[in-house]
Amino acid sequence: MPVANIVEQANEIASKGIKEIIITGVNTGDFGKSTGESFLGLINELETVDGIERYRISSIEPNLITDEVIEFCAKSSRFLPHFHIPLQSGSNQILGLMRRRYQRELFAERISKIKSLIPNAFIGIDVIVGFPGETEENFNETYTFLQSQQPSFLHIFPYSERPNTPAINFDGKVKSIDVKNRLNRLSELSENLHRQFYQMNIGRSEKVLFESTRKGGLMFGYTGNYIKIETTYNKSLVGKIVDVKMTGISPDGNMMAELANNNN
Repeated sequence: MPVANIVEQANEIASKGIKEIIITGVNTGDFGKSTGESFLGLINELETVDGIERYRISSIEPNLITDEVIEFCAKSSRFLPHFHIPLQSGSNQILGLMRRRYQRELFAERISKIKSLIPNAFIGIDVIVGFPGETEENFNETYTFLQSQQPSFLHIFPYSERPNTPAINFDGKVKSIDVKNRLNRLSELSENLHRQFYQMNIGRSEKVLFESTRKGGLMFGYTGNYIKIETTYNKSLVGKIVDVKMTGISPDGNMMAELANNNN
């Protein structure tokens, strides 16, 4: 689909009063290969659409999230400080078996670039455990690497066989008990990293888009850097972007916040 068609869709969405769009695709960063355009060109055009105040970029591979894309997001008032980047493994040996187009060193460079320009950015990372051939040493490489990168959250998946893929015939199948143990270890790491990210943001002010969900007298919304905010339900705030100051973490793990005085 050419850029012009996507911009047209964004204008239609804006006309309905919707304020946030998530850009997604099978391989988001490769956008434009069939039309002679580019992902950077797309986001530059979307930036000009009136009415859409927030864009999130869904999964984009580290070899395709270029310096220019990161720098654009750092300067943009509409593209949010929220990155979802698949790593899949912190072992270069396993990345090679997966036929990924990058190694962990490039991934680390991308994370470093994002953090240097956007210190409070949310960084979510996809990880697969139990890929055929993944030894305990390979897994420990992944675990140590993820610890060193300090992302905000991990999306963890056990390897599952898919028909007509090379990996289905690989040697070194990982025992289910080992896959389970590795999942548990990474899940615990993710919980710790996520909480640390929330704690780092306590005391900061952010803009939140509140949703219509009401639960236990509370309403919820997300900051630009993807922190889930809870506050006392107020119907007039539904669908609005408001300023809040983050004050602490609730028993449910959400961020509590005070509304700023300038919200009407």
